Amino acid sequence: MSSTDDPSGEEEYGEAKINERGRLTIPKALRDDLRIEDGTTFTVIREGTSIRLVRQLPELQTVSSGKDRDEWGEEAFRDAGEATFGGR
Repeated sequence: MSSTDDPSGEEEYGEAKINERGRLTIPKALRDDLRIEDGTTFTVIREGTSIRLVRQLPELQTVSSGKDRDEWGEEAFRDAGEATFGGR
């Protein structure tokens, strides 16, 4: 990976070419840095004469212990909020 001293935080990873089948290979160093794996899906957005690839995040799943709020008690949720967002 080669990075630039660009204050915008942009990093250059080299060139990529479209092959005869329309495929674009993302440089390995960038795939490694962003943890892009086989099967990762992107939305392709046109911005004038440029394109932008936006990674689609997997859908979140709700996980439940089977207990309702009354069984947990108010303190469990209050403590979780403080642990996540800090005490105020």
